Amino acid sequence: MPYLTKEDADRIIQELSRTDNKKIKKIILKINSPKKIIFVRDKPGIKRLLKEAFKQKRSLKIKYYSLSSDEVRFRVIDILNIHNGCIIAYCHLREDERTFVIDRIYSAAILEDNYNIPNNWRPESIIRDK
Repeated sequence: MPYLTKEDADRIIQELSRTDNKKIKKIILKINSPKKIIFVRDKPGIKRLLKEAFKQKRSLKIKYYSLSSDEVRFRVIDILNIHNGCIIAYCHLREDERTFVIDRIYSAAILEDNYNIPNNWRPESIIRDK
């Protein structure tokens, strides 16, 4: 994997800042933002953070252990429902709805991005559609 010097990265950011592409502009704003993501790592704190993010409809970045792949990965999710020790969420990595076991979340942080739950979404839809 190639690594950039700070000067090269700053030059790339400067060039990309000239674009009219809204997605790229949003990424540049995040890169230049002085805010740091603060991860919660204790189980009670993670549960509180999940509830708060769901209440505010804010995206989360989680470090999650997947039993099926036997891997720990970072994922960005939008919570659609919390129920019985699990969350149903839209997973940006998989670009689909997924169920996450709360006890397999190693850390979590609330992001600045907001989301909306689709009006026609129902908890049963994830079972029926799969």
